[in-house]
Amino acid sequence: MYKMYTKILLAAVLVIQIAHMVALPDHLNATMIGSVDTTQLNRELKQYINEQIKQASRTREGCQSGVFGEHAYPEIKFPASGYITFNPPFSDVPALVYGLYLYDTSKDSNSRLVTDVTNLSKSGFNMKIYTYADTKMWGARMSWMACPKATVDL
Repeated sequence: MYKMYTKILLAAVLVIQIAHMVALPDHLNATMIGSVDTTQLNRELKQYINEQIKQASRTREGCQSGVFGEHAYPEIKFPASGYITFNPPFSDVPALVYGLYLYDTSKDSNSRLVTDVTNLSKSGFNMKIYTYADTKMWGARMSWMACPKATVDL
């Protein structure tokens, strides 16, 4: 974030120097500076600065998190599936991370668990927890967190 403000400040100083330049400093090459359209450069830099300020002051989206799954001993309620809705929706498809935090299964059979996330969008995603073969499972829960993806590193 500080890098962005430093670039904005340096660009603003450059705009001010060019706009108020009456005579060229001795250490600059007059032919190089003389070929620059300072009015156009001034406009472009002001536009860039305004865009950067607008982007920096834009409301930042936060992360959202939740829990999905069941635990209902002695009933078996799997497979479990559902649609998780973001509230509010993200402005772009977020990054999503999830992990298992509860798993209750029978000691008398093999433990097999599959988790599946599909259809990730700005508004939500599908999550499914299921077993296969002879697995007996009474509970499984997943924690999830969705965050906006970083788009620019200034």
